[in-house]
Amino acid sequence: MHLWKHLIPSCWGERVILARLRREDIPEITRYFQNLELTTYLGGSGVSYSLEDEQAYFESVSRSSAAQVTFGVYERESGRVIGGIDLRDINHRHGTAELGVSIHDPACWSGGFGSEATRLMVQYGVFHLGLHNILLRVFAFNTRAIRAYEKVGFQVCGRRTGTVRLGDQRYDTIFMEITADRVDTSALEAQITLLE
Repeated sequence: MHLWKHLIPSCWGERVILARLRREDIPEITRYFQNLELTTYLGGSGVSYSLEDEQAYFESVSRSSAAQVTFGVYERESGRVIGGIDLRDINHRHGTAELGVSIHDPACWSGGFGSEATRLMVQYGVFHLGLHNILLRVFAFNTRAIRAYEKVGFQVCGRRTGTVRLGDQRYDTIFMEITADRVDTSALEAQITLLE
């Protein structure tokens, strides 16, 4: 029996499962969000989050919303939570949204988990939500994330100069986008067929 049978996957790849976050995962997520390297990559330089912070976040994203879809990223082999991903500011009329993703567990960085989770979420957005354009923002110093997004098919569409300060250095915010015509949803469509 797989260790992830306790999850109800929304979609899955070879290494990760995207599923609704579970309340019992909050303590593990909190542990990760006390890592200053992680929070710096996410724009919270010097910020460490408490259990209460993460519980409040869970409450804010655990209810369905037309403007945001949030999933936990679970390692398929073990079923443990290793990250989170969302589509936010969803505009159904225009088919646009912004993507946010974080692989929380440093042991999973540079292992392809972020690329696969991003690919699955983009497929989900295009196939299920009818999105045409998905935007994301990334700091110029986060080269690992930029490579992961490029592997999925995101392209740089702009930058904002010097928006982030770390110590006495300033870094740009890079804007990247992907459009529906560059997204292959056949694997996700096959998963829906398997559920029949």
